[in-house]
Amino acid sequence: MFDFLKKDKEINVTKTVDEIENAVYAYLKSYGFKKHGRTLHRFVSEDISQVIHFQSGVRGLQGHLCVNIGIRVPECDERHFQPQEEKKKYYYEYECNIRSRLGLIRGKRETWYDLHKNTEKIIKRILKEIQELVLPVFDILNSRENILLYRKDYPLFDNCCNTLVLEECMIYGHLGDFQKARELFELHYESAVAEYNDLMVNGRRLYLKKGERVGYMGQDITAEKNGYVTLYGASHGHIDYLDDLAERLGLK
Repeated sequence: MFDFLKKDKEINVTKTVDEIENAVYAYLKSYGFKKHGRTLHRFVSEDISQVIHFQSGVRGLQGHLCVNIGIRVPECDERHFQPQEEKKKYYYEYECNIRSRLGLIRGKRETWYDLHKNTEKIIKRILKEIQELVLPVFDILNSRENILLYRKDYPLFDNCCNTLVLEECMIYGHLGDFQKARELFELHYESAVAEYNDLMVNGRRLYLKKGERVGYMGQDITAEKNGYVTLYGASHGHIDYLDDLAERLGLK
C-alpha cells in the first residue's frame, strides 16, 4: 500500500531533476536559452518569452516530473497595448498566454516522467520531444506577426485558446491597428455575452452518480440515480472584466 513512499526514499528528487534539467539546458544553451531555477527562458523579437519549465509532482505524483511549455506576449499577459511593467530578466511559464506540456503537444496525455526509472532514458525522451516538436514551433511562433498567422495551426500547443480572439486584439493594438483590435474585441465580447445567455437559458449538463451532490448558483441538487442534471446560471464576472478592459484600452 505504501510502496510509493519507499520508492521516494530511494532517490533524491531534487538531485535527479537537477541532472535532467542541466542536461536539457546544455543542449538548449546554444539556442539562446538561459537557466533561471527550474525555468529555461529566451527572448525572441526582443520581448516575447519562450519558456521550458520543469515541474516536480506532489501528492500522488511525488517522484515524478513534467515539462511545461510556454510563450508569453507581453500585451496579452499585461492586458495593455503597450507594456506598462519594466521588462524582467525572465518570465515563468504561468505568465505565458500560450501554454502546454510535453505529451500533450504530440496529441497524447501529458507526460509525467517517473524519476525512479533510468535518468538517461528520461533525458533522451525529453530532448527528443523538444527537438522534434518544441523548437520547430518556437521558431515559427517567434514574432507577433507569425503568432497572428500561425498560432491556430498548433492547437496542441495552446491550452489558453479560449481567449485567442482577445489576445489577437491585444497584439493588433500593440502593432497600432486599432480598427482591427476593436473588431476583435467586439467579437470576443459578443461571444462572451452569447455564452452567458446560453448558460442562463439552457444551462449546462453535469453527470452525477447516485447520491452525489452539487451546489451551483443557488441550486442544491442531489442525484437520485446515475445520470445528467442541468445547472442553470452563469457568472457575469468575465463580461464585467471586459467592460473595464474596454474602457482602459479606449475601445468602449
